[in-house]
Amino acid sequence: MWRHQPTLRTEPDLQGWQEDLHTGQPAMQGISNEYIKNAIDELVGSLGIKESIPADTVMRLIDAGRTKECVEAMANYLGLPISVDLQYVPATYQQPHSPGGNGDIRFESNALARTDGAGRGIEGITGQVCIPDNLPFFGTPQLKGFRVTVRISDNCRRHPRTFMAIMAHELSHVLLHSLWHTEKSNEIYTDVAAMVLGFCEVMSIGRKVVTTEDHGSYTQTLTTTYGYLADEQFYFARKRVNGILEGERARWQDLTHRTSERLASCRKQVHQHRRVFCELNKLIECLDRNPATRKIRREHALKLVEVHGPNYVEELASTLTSNETKLGEVELLYSGRFREPCHYTPSRFDSLREFNDSLYTLASASANDCMLVSNDVVALRGYAGFFERLKIKRQVRHAVRQGRGKAKERR
Repeated sequence: MWRHQPTLRTEPDLQGWQEDLHTGQPAMQGISNEYIKNAIDELVGSLGIKESIPADTVMRLIDAGRTKECVEAMANYLGLPISVDLQYVPATYQQPHSPGGNGDIRFESNALARTDGAGRGIEGITGQVCIPDNLPFFGTPQLKGFRVTVRISDNCRRHPRTFMAIMAHELSHVLLHSLWHTEKSNEIYTDVAAMVLGFCEVMSIGRKVVTTEDHGSYTQTLTTTYGYLADEQFYFARKRVNGILEGERARWQDLTHRTSERLASCRKQVHQHRRVFCELNKLIECLDRNPATRKIRREHALKLVEVHGPNYVEELASTLTSNETKLGEVELLYSGRFREPCHYTPSRFDSLREFNDSLYTLASASANDCMLVSNDVVALRGYAGFFERLKIKRQVRHAVRQGRGKAKERR
C-alpha cells in the first residue's frame, strides 16, 4: 500500500508570484536512516541492484492510453511475468463484507501510517495490491500470466507520474511475497525494494504532486507527498542506492574489461597452438617426401622416430581439438555476460569470475600443450630446405585463417 499526506499553505499573491511548497515531513516513528541503510544493504545483498528504468519509457505507454501494458512492462522489469488487473476505486472505497464477516473492508490501513491522538489514521492509502495465497514462487513457470489485482484511487488518473510510483511500490509487494521475503509486508522495505530494483527515478518524479489555486488576494499551494519515506529519508535512500549502483557499475566494467582481455589472450593462445600444430604436420609431410640430406643429430633422431609413431599426430590433434572445443563451450556458456547488464547481482559477478577462472585454466593448458609442439617444430625445422620452409609458412597462414573464420562462424 502507498499512502499520501497533503500539506496546505496559503500566501499573498505578490505580482503573480507563486510558492512551490517543499517542506520536509517528520520521519516515521521508530524509522532511522540506519534502519533504511540496513534495509537497502540487505536487499542489495539478496536481490542485487538494477539500473533505473527511464521514466520516459513507461510514460510513453501511459500517454498512448496503454496503461495495462505499462504496468505489465514495469512488472516484467522486476522479473514478474504476471497479468495485472487494475481496479480504479474512490478513495472512500469499501468492499462489502463477505457472509459471516465482521464488516466492510475499507480502502485504508493504519499499519504503518501515522495516526492522530485518537489513533485514527491521518494519511490515506492510495494503492492496494491483492496478493492471493497461492502466488507462485518467483522464477517458476506458474508465475507467468498469474493474475494479480491492484486497486488504485481513481484520482491517480490525473497524475500519471504518481501512478507509476504507486505501481512500482505495489508490484514490489508482489515481488517480495513471491520470494517469501521475511519483510514482505514491511512498507519501508517495499519502498526501498522498488528503488533498489530500478524504479528510483520513477519514484523520485512521482512521489510529490503540487497543485496551485489562485484566489485573487492569495495563492494556495497544496503539496501531496506519497510513500512511506519522509523527504529526508527518501533523499538519504536515493543517495545510498545511487552510490551502490555507481560502485557496482564500476566493478562490473572493471571485471568485464579484465575478462575481455583474458578471453582475447586465450583465443590468441589457442590459435597459436593451431598454428604450430599445422607447421608440425607440414614439416613431417615435407620430411617424408624429401628425406633429410643433412646428418641427423643424435638428440633429434629419437624425435623423428617419435613423430612417426602410430598415434603421435592423432594425440596432438585430439588435444588441440579438445582445447578449441572447450573455448567454444566457455564462450557459448558466457556469451551474454559481456552485455552491459541492467541488473547487478552477486550470482552474476560470481558467474563472470568463474568465466575468468575457466579462461585462465584453459589458456594455461593450451600454452603448455603449445610449448611441447613448438619444441618438436624447432627440432624438425632445421631439416627442411629454405624454400620448403617458405612454402610451409604460407600453407600454415592459410590454414590458420580458415580456422579463425570457422571459429567466428561458430561464435
